Formats: sequence, structure tokens, C-alpha cells
Amino acid sequence: MALTLVARALLRPGDAVAVEQFGYRPAWEAFRGAGATVVPVAIDREGIDVHALTRLAERTALRAVYVTPHHQYPTTVTLKAARRLALLALARAKRIAIIEDDYDHEFHYDGRPVLPLASADHAGLVVYIGTLSKILAPGLRIGYIVAPQALLRAVGAIRSLLDIQGDLATEAAIASLIEDGELQRHVARVRRVYADRRDLLAGLLSRTFGDEVEFTSPSGGMALWVHFRGAVDVDAWAERSVQRGVAWYTGRRYAFDRRPKPFARFNFAWLNERELAEAVRRMAAAAP
Repeated sequence: MALTLVARALLRPGDAVAVEQFGYRPAWEAFRGAGATVVPVAIDREGIDVHALTRLAERTALRAVYVTPHHQYPTTVTLKAARRLALLALARAKRIAIIEDDYDHEFHYDGRPVLPLASADHAGLVVYIGTLSKILAPGLRIGYIVAPQALLRAVGAIRSLLDIQGDLATEAAIASLIEDGELQRHVARVRRVYADRRDLLAGLLSRTFGDEVEFTSPSGGMALWVHFRGAVDVDAWAERSVQRGVAWYTGRRYAFDRRPKPFARFNFAWLNERELAEAVRRMAAAAP
């Protein structure tokens, strides 16, 4: 909802929005729903390619760029410091809005988490979006937007047309958890659990598939982004896995062109140790 509200408040038909490729398709559709044209920009091991984005901005009047800089979705890479500064400088020079989706900021396991782009925004160009769904439960649809007041007023006006008052009882309950410190304690506990599950899944995949898979254990987030080596039909493998009772998403789901890609994203957060082991076993049983 936050992405849709921001899109409606910020964009006009014909505006161009740069997005990460691979990336989060629901965001792309939210921008398209507001009449914008979505333009992909490549990512690599250091996040979005700001040089490529700069070249795009030279030939296209970009209204906004959508990024997931903390743990890029779906690849989990963190946008490096030099690129963060370059992105902010480009936004200031070209007056491009940065829509920063920090969907899992609380889950960082190694070292200190990277501060949001919004923390270094002195020009009022970053629209920062976060959520409590990843912290507490996917069915808890509470998120938040930090942005310049003019944009927030526009977002509020649109929200009032869609949902007059929201879920006040749930919001009050969450506010109590925050004020009592229980939410912070919960995050600290879950962070330890997720770090263990990350390490377990990484070990299971390495031992089971060996050199057939390549990945970097992420410093945070809730998933592994895995590259499959060799001439393997990843999508067919995923379909066979479903028949054995385990589902996983292939790179095709996140590709701008929707074509097959030799990648997959494996979420480890919602499965316990026994379930993770069983999932990998069933996946291996469905292997070509």
C-alpha cells in the first residue's frame, strides 16, 4: 500500500521511474498503475549501477528511482558507500526522487547495519518506506513512510479516500509493544534465530549441491540468492520440487524481461531447523 500511495502522490502519467534489475515486481506494477514508464537498471555485487543510472538520467527525464539499498531485493547485496553517495549526488543534480524501500532493515547479523539513504538526505529527495510485517507477521499490514511534508499530505489525502481510518485497534496494540520495549526485545531475539537459520541453510546447500551452486552468505536479510552453475533448467526443477512438497522462487520471478535465469531465492526465516533440512532434501530429490 505504501508503494501504491507514494506512486499516486508522486508520479504522473508519462513519468519515468528507474528500477533495479533483478527487482521487486509489485513495486514496478504500482508505478505502472500510476501511469509511469518503468526502466530497468542493472545491479551487480555492489548494488545498483549508478554509472548506468547516470547515463540513463542524461537521456531520460527521470522522475524517480526505486531502490532497496540495505539488502537488495532479491539478490541481498548491500549498496556500497561510494555508490550511495553518488546516487544522492545524482538525485540532487537532476532533482530525482529516491524511493527507498527498507523492507528488512532490522535483520542485519554481521557487523553494524548500514544507515538508510534517508539519513544522509539533506535535499528532501528521499521517500523512505518501511514495514512491520517482516518483524512480527506477514499478515500484519502496517508500514510507514518518511518523506517531505508536502508528499506526506498528498499520501494522507489519497489514503483517506481508500481507507478512512485504518485498523486502529491493531495500530494501538503495536504502539504499546513499541512503547514497552517489547518490539525491540523481540527483534533482538529473532535476529539471533535468523542468523542461525541463515548459516544452517547455507551449509545444507553447500554440502548437498557442492560446486553446482554459488552464493555469498548475506550479512543480513531473510534469504539466500543462489546462482546455479551448468546447463540446468532451474524452472523445471522448481516445478518438480513443488510436486515433492517444497516451493522456491527462481530468478525468472524477479527478472524484468521474465525470461529464465539460473538463479533462485531461498527464504530461511520462516522454517525451523528440521524444516530447512527437509526442504533441501526434497529439493535434492527433485534435482535433474
